[in-house]
Amino acid sequence: MSTPSTRNTPGVRSFLLVAAIVTSSLAVATPAQAAAPSLELPFVCGTSWDGNSGDSNAHRNKEIDFNATGTKGDADKGKPVVAAAAGTVRWEGGENSDYGNYVEIDHGDGYSTLYAHLDQKSVGTGDTVQQGELIGTVGNTDGNSPGISAHLHFEFRNRGSGQSYPDYIRPASFHGNPFDYATGKETFVSQNCGTQTPPTMPGVSSVSRADGSIDVFAVTSDYRLKHRNFSAGKWSCWSTLPGNAKIKGDPAAVVSNNGNRIDVFAQGIDNRLKKLTWIAGQQWYDWADLGTYAITSSPAVTMRYDTGFDVFARNATNKIVYRHFSIADGWVNDWAGIGDNWSTVTATSAPAAVASADGTRMNVFTRAPDGSLLSVMWTSGAGWYNWADRGGNYVGRPAVTTRGGTSLDLYLRHNDSSLVQWYSPDGADFTTYKPQDFGGYITTSPTATTWGNQRMDVFSRNSNGDLIQKFWTAGNNWTPYIGLGPVGAPAC
Repeated sequence: MSTPSTRNTPGVRSFLLVAAIVTSSLAVATPAQAAAPSLELPFVCGTSWDGNSGDSNAHRNKEIDFNATGTKGDADKGKPVVAAAAGTVRWEGGENSDYGNYVEIDHGDGYSTLYAHLDQKSVGTGDTVQQGELIGTVGNTDGNSPGISAHLHFEFRNRGSGQSYPDYIRPASFHGNPFDYATGKETFVSQNCGTQTPPTMPGVSSVSRADGSIDVFAVTSDYRLKHRNFSAGKWSCWSTLPGNAKIKGDPAAVVSNNGNRIDVFAQGIDNRLKKLTWIAGQQWYDWADLGTYAITSSPAVTMRYDTGFDVFARNATNKIVYRHFSIADGWVNDWAGIGDNWSTVTATSAPAAVASADGTRMNVFTRAPDGSLLSVMWTSGAGWYNWADRGGNYVGRPAVTTRGGTSLDLYLRHNDSSLVQWYSPDGADFTTYKPQDFGGYITTSPTATTWGNQRMDVFSRNSNGDLIQKFWTAGNNWTPYIGLGPVGAPAC
């Protein structure tokens, strides 16, 4: 941790003395001491981290540097950092500041927490965050000392104390356990679990162009899209796709033209739908803006025939709407609600969608306010049916794929962040087969793709932010989770 300068350190709130004349003498009214927030470790629930307050010559008071237990060097780079307590982001800095990328969260009554040397920031000034919400990733950014190893520099501050830096840095306690400043070292297992939604990182999407081939797309905290391909039994390095638009959330990809075209749809930071296209032999085009209609979720996309897509998203009134896109003609219709009872259904997640191979059926899924799964079906003969509540308690966006016919395989993130699979033989029967819990701890909504009817692959990210995979092949069981390393590394 580099020594912060007075010029780059955010200003201290003034401490005002209130004077009053009491019985003809001057008295100073001392305000009552405000209660400090109850802090949890700023890392994903259940992970172990070593705190160190004594080994940095840049530390001036009660600062703590954190690394995951048992790691060395830059092994922690990219791991999620979450809010130690609820509050509002009041200050932030970039890579060239004394703290590198940092955010400081105001918890009220003069108290704040600072998170420094971040690799990426997921929040900015003015954002309100809940305890346990993702705010960035561990990094090694520092404007004064390039080349530092990755770690989180953490400070608990009382800006309302009337003191200046570094005196306003206070001793920190996590889950009621005071840090051992006498020895300068202590190991904590995060209890930052609470009742809030588990932290969710920017998501991933996957498609298959042909048997033996998978394309994976991931959104990073700097609003860029990364791409990686699996073919001939090997993974390529990560590449960064065109950046003329900033996107957020989970991308949605679809393959057409016999595997010679990929279209990726995403929500822009301006809440407008964007599309990025790859055509074999022509590489990637720039992002296209698809209109001014405001969407409030990541999109979903599916294909009923080889030159047209159906795109789904949540709108400003929390309803799932769709629009059909033709490669030859562009948009065919305006955004419209789906399901006969669409006006009574409130969606709290992005949608997921899949079409049968013959184009005669579509199924769309989202999450209800109580965490249950909602579904609606369209058939070429009857149009849209009513939305139905399938129960359960899930987090984030569902994922869905098909092995053939009208069968469906749903993948969901349970409210304990485990991965759940739910099979339906026809897209309407959700009672014959019960949800299967695969366990584990995933920090993004899953994404799934199939190779014909012989293989299914599911991807998400683990508590370190790394890409993970499970796959099933016909006649065999599911593999254990496979680690595929940090998103973006190795890079092309």
